[in-house]
Amino acid sequence: MSFSRRSFIGHSVAGLAGLAVSAASQSASSAAAPSGGFNGSEDATGNCAGDVANMSPTERNKWLLRSRYRAIQRQVVPPTLPGEVDPPPIHKAEGNTVISCQDPPGGVDDPAKVIPAIAGWHMQSTAPSLTSYGPMIAEGDYVVEEWETFFHGLDGTMYSNQYCWIKQFKDGKEVQIREYIDSHHAFVVLGLHAPWKDLPPPTAPRRHWRPAAPSASAPPLTEMETVFPIRKEFALAPALLRDMTPTANAAEKFPDTPEGNKAIVAAMRDAQAKGDAKAVASYLGHGYRHFIAGEGPFGWERLPLEELYAPLVEHLDGDITVRVSEMVAEGGSVFEEMDVLARLDDGTVYNNWHCFIHEVRNGQIVQTREYMDTHHFWVVFARWAEWGKTPVSPMRQARRSNLPYITETIQARNPFLKLDRWEQLPPAKI
Repeated sequence: MSFSRRSFIGHSVAGLAGLAVSAASQSASSAAAPSGGFNGSEDATGNCAGDVANMSPTERNKWLLRSRYRAIQRQVVPPTLPGEVDPPPIHKAEGNTVISCQDPPGGVDDPAKVIPAIAGWHMQSTAPSLTSYGPMIAEGDYVVEEWETFFHGLDGTMYSNQYCWIKQFKDGKEVQIREYIDSHHAFVVLGLHAPWKDLPPPTAPRRHWRPAAPSASAPPLTEMETVFPIRKEFALAPALLRDMTPTANAAEKFPDTPEGNKAIVAAMRDAQAKGDAKAVASYLGHGYRHFIAGEGPFGWERLPLEELYAPLVEHLDGDITVRVSEMVAEGGSVFEEMDVLARLDDGTVYNNWHCFIHEVRNGQIVQTREYMDTHHFWVVFARWAEWGKTPVSPMRQARRSNLPYITETIQARNPFLKLDRWEQLPPAKI
């Protein structure tokens, strides 16, 4: 199989940046109606393109995304009826808008080498992907979405990843996407058929992967690269890298509004900046759970934070610098991003990228769902950690969902599966 760099960037960014979402990424404008909506589509409430003019900009942005995904569903398989023409594909994202919070696949920022790193496993997958979406969080020009995707392989393994994207819109068009995924899962599964390069722990701050703008020739960074507007920067006390026992006893009460919920999260971060563990615990409601997307030591049944971060605390050589972003809030959900930089005593650097969705109910944070570059976490800390002695095995069944609830499930075409539907599949190699 051969792909040109242009076609790969033009048609594969959702699969390229997300490493497996239906390798589909042409500009949505090719399928958009003149109004900016998508032909014949409806959103989850039944709104049609004719109602777009009456929507707020925020609701219109959500509608654009829902409409696009439903249009993708209609193109999930090529037509088989005589005379029907396969229309130009509609895709999840446009390549030059994506900033992915992970290292490039295989550790080489070169599209010609990224292609086989992704295609090898997917060429022996069996069907289109299934993607389930959680509720969107939208405010102003931003829409945040969580989702999970499933591919089954003939080798008996499954690609079942968990994602969080924040999309920025301008005049109804996406201008930037920042992506967070379980990158270690991609390394383990996709590396089965195109072994990925083992990455050494970095010795300098890292660059984000921009699939449409390789930066392999760029000089090493000396400062942390942050791709979001910084709301707050502080040094985190290592003692706070542990799970807190919720007390639900905050000294201050906040209004039950999106702005009030953002204020709760901001107050919790202020308490972290002061090293006040008791105050941090006061913002957490009884029954609080902190999910981290990933397998092995992560997930819903993850190890305690103090075990996960024990190597960082033990080998720390200086401050743990934390930057947090402006927040996006809707209803009881608050989204924020975080960059972390810590220098270690062997000269290596831990520089990870995180995002969080906090669920706030009755003035308390009752759940946090976190996404980060899990492979970077493994590369830096697994060599020292007890949990690193048990490698993550290739997945053979779906993991527990990361979503609070599912609003929609769609299929998307698998561009790497080139068999016509009437051709016999190769024998399974389980």
